[in-house]
Amino acid sequence: MSSVVLACAVPHVDYISQLTRHLVSVPATVTEFPKRSAIAIVIRLALSEDHVFPTIDTNREKSPAGLTQTIQTFLDHPSLKNARAQILFIQRSKYLGDPWSGHIGFPGGKQEATDGSDMETAERETREELGLDLSNSRFVHLGRLDDTSVNTLLGGLIMVVSPHVYLQVCRETPAMQVSMEVASVHWIDFGEILSRIDNPIKPFVSSDYRAIPLDIASRSFDSFRISQPWWYRGFRKIFGSLHYTILPLTYTAENSIWGESSKNSINEEKNGRYAGVQFASSTELYLWGISLVMLCNMVDLSLPFDPRQVNSDYVSVASPWPQMERYLWADFNWIINAVHRVAWDHYKRKPWLLRMDVDSSGVRVVGQHKDFFRTYLRVAKVAFPISCLVKASLFYLSGKYVAAGANVLVKLLLRWAYLAASAIF
Repeated sequence: MSSVVLACAVPHVDYISQLTRHLVSVPATVTEFPKRSAIAIVIRLALSEDHVFPTIDTNREKSPAGLTQTIQTFLDHPSLKNARAQILFIQRSKYLGDPWSGHIGFPGGKQEATDGSDMETAERETREELGLDLSNSRFVHLGRLDDTSVNTLLGGLIMVVSPHVYLQVCRETPAMQVSMEVASVHWIDFGEILSRIDNPIKPFVSSDYRAIPLDIASRSFDSFRISQPWWYRGFRKIFGSLHYTILPLTYTAENSIWGESSKNSINEEKNGRYAGVQFASSTELYLWGISLVMLCNMVDLSLPFDPRQVNSDYVSVASPWPQMERYLWADFNWIINAVHRVAWDHYKRKPWLLRMDVDSSGVRVVGQHKDFFRTYLRVAKVAFPISCLVKASLFYLSGKYVAAGANVLVKLLLRWAYLAASAIF
């Protein structure tokens, strides 16, 4: 029986090769919505100076098949066998009123009327924020990931984000000119992300489970966050925080660039909207939310194996879904975690779990991707009333039996008092 190979032990070029094929063969889910944004996930290959960096013919046929063949020929070069893949992350500058202030993510931004497509939006925003031109021959557009939605806590759709993946095909990254919108830029080793496959986490159980707690009261009634009336404080006590899973990413000074807007060290960057929650430390970036979900989608498409063969507990690098308070809402967490583990896994854009559906015209098509947070909110709308019903039932039953017990106890005390009085008198 052959031993299981850990995800971190697989050459990084194998992941990029698989990612290229799946971006072409597995169509992305596009969500039509007027408010759109686009981001760029940029990958580069780190190679020591004593290895020759291969060249790539970017003038070849631009068809999907031609792109796949060109990238595969490039990655098959012997010099790249032990190359380390690195992914570009940024920390946004801190601005009052900016909902993404201080967050860790990818270069990108809102679509403008002059943009002809989501890809043009991603390239323009990257050029404006980092001075990096992804449209030249030093980068190759591998494809797009599934659209990811930005939602309110009640499930309302705010914006749709379109992620696009690029591969740097030269040794040296062009010099960047970091704008005031960006506090810092970091190249993170892909192995940091693959470790989540080898060691999946469980909420409140795994020793490496880490989360960002977001106060539900302040997110729901932000205008009362300062005054905090009595009902607000009560709401806060009952519902507490939503704990969003984070993926900690270790960064190094040699693979980081600090923007002019970063006057303080990265661990001092905070976002007032999130009540002082830190999004980074002096050694780590804390990836969470939709940025983590988009990275998760890319990782799933890049896996050259079924990750359940490595670890049966694996669902995704973005798992688990946001958790409510551990003890008071344990039943709610149990419901959503059960659904996440059993059902969610089969509705992802995962090559090893492809589903074939039939559209309205009777044509068989690849099953559509189910958005991470929108699916969570749908499940939560069912789990929450069930949890409330369970609590109400337990409260009623406990009150009923406590009252009955107290009645019996009073009768026993009265009987004892009567017997005692009879004995004395």
